[in-house]
Amino acid sequence: MGGLAETSQAISQPDLWGAGLKAFGMLCIVVAILILVLFVMKRFLYLKGGSGHGQFIKILSSHHVTPKERIALIDVVGEKIVIGITPNNITFLTKIEKSEALGRIESLEASGASHSLFAGFLKSSLKGKGRNEK
Repeated sequence: MGGLAETSQAISQPDLWGAGLKAFGMLCIVVAILILVLFVMKRFLYLKGGSGHGQFIKILSSHHVTPKERIALIDVVGEKIVIGITPNNITFLTKIEKSEALGRIESLEASGASHSLFAGFLKSSLKGKGRNEK
């Protein structure tokens, strides 16, 4: 009869290691889902708030120089400014004042080619400077 009592006692005790592993696994799943949701929210909210109507600062175009550095053409209350952006700082490069350049930017912006606005402006600016266009 001693054997029957030992098996019933072993069945009634919970498996603590199994329960602990299940709890840890569920915790990892919840944390992973939370990180994924926060990452997606950051991406969509950042893209949505970038160049809306009625804002004073609009990013007209951006060109990545390296994976972490880029040059951006921005509009600040009607003035076109070129800035350099790195992970550590933002540098003012130049202000576009020539009416010819402003006309090209506005025509590209009006045609809906804002994703390639800076590349088009850069190519058209380099024409006639002794460089080959590709």
